[in-house]
Amino acid sequence: MTYKEFLKGVKLLINSYACLKFNERILIITDKTTIQIGLYLKQEALNVTDKVFCIVSNNVLHHGCEPEKEIADLMLQSDVIIGLTTYSIAHSKARKMATDKGARYLSLPNYSFEQLASSALQADYLKASVLAKKIKEVLDLSNKIKVVTKKGTFLELSINKRIANSCPGFCDQPGMMGSPPDIETNIAPIETESNGFLVIDGSIPCKEVGLLKKDIKIEIEKGIIKKIEIKNFQAIALNKLLESQNSYKTKILAEFGIGLNSKAKLCGRMLEDEGCLGTIHFGFGSNSTIGGLNSINFHLDFVIKNATVYIDDFLLIEKGNILI
Repeated sequence: MTYKEFLKGVKLLINSYACLKFNERILIITDKTTIQIGLYLKQEALNVTDKVFCIVSNNVLHHGCEPEKEIADLMLQSDVIIGLTTYSIAHSKARKMATDKGARYLSLPNYSFEQLASSALQADYLKASVLAKKIKEVLDLSNKIKVVTKKGTFLELSINKRIANSCPGFCDQPGMMGSPPDIETNIAPIETESNGFLVIDGSIPCKEVGLLKKDIKIEIEKGIIKKIEIKNFQAIALNKLLESQNSYKTKILAEFGIGLNSKAKLCGRMLEDEGCLGTIHFGFGSNSTIGGLNSINFHLDFVIKNATVYIDDFLLIEKGNILI
C-alpha cells in the first residue's frame, strides 16, 4: 500500500461515492480508532465545501447501535453523512431518519487504510448498479427464495410483499445510502417464515469471528436461529456473541443480500465481504431500516460462497454465477 493508493481511495469516497457538492453540509462520524481516516476525508471534503463537520462517537459498540443524541441531531441537519465508526450505524433509527429527510449516507464501518487502497474501490459501480436494479425488480415481484449449496445449505425464505433495496455503492440522489466497496441488492424476508439450514463458509465479518477457518452450520426454524453446531472456536465465539445480547431478536433472519462487486475479495472486512461477487449474505438482527419489522440495536451478516438461488421457480444464481 502506498500513500498515493489510499489517497485515491479518499478522493473516490468524497467525490464519486458521496458525490459531495459545493456548499453542501457534510458530517463525518468517527470513533477513536478511525479518527485518522476521518481527518483525511475531512481534508478532501474541504476542497469541495467549507461546511465540513467531524465528530467522534463513543457510543457505537456493535453493529446496529444508535449514536449519541447530539450526533443524531447533527445527522438531521446534514446533506451528506459519512458513518466511519468501527461498527455500522446503517441499521440505526438515526440513519433512517436522516435519509428519510433527504441526507445521502455513506456507510463505512471498520474502514482502514488497506480498505482505502483496495482494488474493490476501483470497480465499475455504474455498470454494477444496472444489475443491482434488475435483481431488485425480480425480488419485488416474487414470493419465495430457496438457497442451496453443495456443503449442505438448504433454506427457504418468504419475501411476499416485501420491497428489495438496490445498493450501488454510491449516493447521487437525496435519501440514498451507499457502502463502497459493497455493491449489493438486498431484501428483508418475512421474519417468521425462514426455515432450513445454513452452512456458513465465507465470513462473519466482526472482530469476534471474521474469515472462517471452518464451516459453521446453523439451523433456522420459523425465522429464528434454533441451533448453532459448536464444532470449532469460531462457532463458539458466534454463539457467545449472540447470547450476550440477551434478546431472541438478534437471532432473527432479517436480510438476504447478493454481492455484486467483481473486484471485491473475501478478506474479513464487512463491506468488501458483503459486496463480493459470487457470494450471498444473510443478516441477523435489525431490519426495520431496510423494509422489515425487527427493531433492535444489533445486526450481523453471514457470508456464504457459491450458492444456488431460486426466486420462486426462476434460477437466479447457479453456484455463485448470476444468470440475468
